[in-house]
Amino acid sequence: MNNLPSIKQLQYLLAVHQQQHFGRAAQACFIGQSTLSSAIQNLEENLGCQLIERENRSLMFTPIGEEVVERAKKIIDDTISVKELTKSFLTPLSGKLTLGLIPTIASFIAADLYHFCQTEFPDLELVLIEDTSDNLLGKLEKGQVDLTILALPYDTNKFHIKILAQDKFNLVMHQDFDAPSEVIDFNLLPKSSVFLLAREHCMTEHALSACHLSESQCINPFVATNVHTLLSMVENKLGVTFLPQMAINAGILDHKNMRYMSAQDDAYREIGLLWRKTTGRIRDFRLFSDKVAPFIKDKCL
Repeated sequence: MNNLPSIKQLQYLLAVHQQQHFGRAAQACFIGQSTLSSAIQNLEENLGCQLIERENRSLMFTPIGEEVVERAKKIIDDTISVKELTKSFLTPLSGKLTLGLIPTIASFIAADLYHFCQTEFPDLELVLIEDTSDNLLGKLEKGQVDLTILALPYDTNKFHIKILAQDKFNLVMHQDFDAPSEVIDFNLLPKSSVFLLAREHCMTEHALSACHLSESQCINPFVATNVHTLLSMVENKLGVTFLPQMAINAGILDHKNMRYMSAQDDAYREIGLLWRKTTGRIRDFRLFSDKVAPFIKDKCL
């Protein structure tokens, strides 16, 4: 059992791999570069093989070095998980918790959710981060966020998912827009009349899929980067759009001369809470999801 690599050495190795530079890695670890270089060299001597090729100011990980990095990531994750497990057992839902929210959810519930968590979890320091689904999943995988609230379906096989609510879609238009009072087939909407968000916003894919909108001629080539730009087009009688019930309940149509109608019964997105399968805070996250689920459901009714 002697001469095993230390956790600190593996952390330094991961820092070099992430930064691809000894100096920046040392700064990230708050140590001197000579200390970091010496630790990596001792690790290589301990393992009996070269992990990093060094040439002047450049470096490159060897094939075995890349494999060691992958194993090291799991070891560090498991070590962190052990510490999280004991802390969660002793003091549930305390300390810092970083929660990621996508824009088409954060815009409508972030402030209320923050106040709700302050009341329900007084010992919890909640940090909210707003970002796109892809970016949040990347941060979740790297441990930069603890939990993420996303709209589903989405490719999330790496993570545990707790479904919190169903958020129905509605067809939104100006009061004077020429459209029937009830639309059974959205593919019969006028040409270029449907305004949507840019594709990086998952709400677009969810709306198209949930509302069975397959006729591309219905979709206007203009794409918005946020919901408010989307609504400005609709408010000016240029067309229609789809909004989730959560947005309407948040008052996004208040004081606007607009109307909406519910889409089909199966036209909805699911709101899910995600966490890493390797986390040691599973008790905390299950407790958090049990408390937050009724709050989210209420926002979607």
